[in-house]
Amino acid sequence: MTKSIIIIALLSVSLISCKKDEIVTATITFNTPSANDTIPFGSVVHLTGSVNGSAEMHGYTVTFTNLTTGSDVFSEIYDVHAANYALDYSWTNNVTDTSVVKLLVDVEKDHDGNMEMKEISVVCLPQ
Repeated sequence: MTKSIIIIALLSVSLISCKKDEIVTATITFNTPSANDTIPFGSVVHLTGSVNGSAEMHGYTVTFTNLTTGSDVFSEIYDVHAANYALDYSWTNNVTDTSVVKLLVDVEKDHDGNMEMKEISVVCLPQ
């Protein structure tokens, strides 16, 4: 009898622990800037928006890349577990040549490496 109870308990635990992993979805919204905005020298590129997930996510990275030179002009890693994130990042345009700058948000939806990404580009003017 005791042996039967132990077997039933072990089977119950194994069935409970074998539940499917939840698939996390994420929606990234940019409020500002608009795609292809022109940013004068010395003005601020202000990325605002939100990331809304269907469950807890595992952080995100924001990167501004000067596509003309290939260099990152701004990068920040946000390593906080949450279902929603508010985006509010700024960089002052200091390019020396007319440049396309890509603004990228890359969200880590889970620890399995599933990612959600959104990008827009702006045109930055030199002095």
